[in-house]
Amino acid sequence: MISNDEIGRRIKKVRESNHLTLKNVEAKAGISATHISEIERGKTSPTVGALLRIADALEKDPAYFVEEKELDDVSYIALEDRCKGELENWPGSREVLTSSIPGGKICSQLITLDPGEGETITSHNHEGDEAALILKGRINFEVEGKLYELSEGDSIYYFSKQKHGFCNASSSEEAKMIWFSTDRYAY
Repeated sequence: MISNDEIGRRIKKVRESNHLTLKNVEAKAGISATHISEIERGKTSPTVGALLRIADALEKDPAYFVEEKELDDVSYIALEDRCKGELENWPGSREVLTSSIPGGKICSQLITLDPGEGETITSHNHEGDEAALILKGRINFEVEGKLYELSEGDSIYYFSKQKHGFCNASSSEEAKMIWFSTDRYAY
């Protein structure tokens, strides 16, 4: 749980970086400068309503002030800094292309699937949305029992609550896709 001191520090940091006085924020948020000062010093915690009004006055997503880890407004990951790892349910690897931003819900990854024609597709479901753009090779997606055979340049989008899964359609070539998801995977 994030502390009152940290919430206040973030509010003050944004206020000062925008060259706003306590009185400027008071006028925009409709909250007294004294109360905002108490919040900034960690002497009191803002109500949800007060935090929403302060965030609006500072033109910042409210999540920025309460996220456990202070996040940047923009996700930038250089090629050499990408987090790489093995896939959990399929033979292949993944590279994280985006990190979290305040209030952000989308994640993108570069997925490389090892050759594997004839593999069975393991279906699962969860909250969120998913989409993919095939960059190389052929990938079979199954959504609610219907098979979609995608090739380079094809894309797919579906609600993740539907039973779904995918596999490389080739036994001799790897396949690559950019995969987008919401809610379930946050990096």
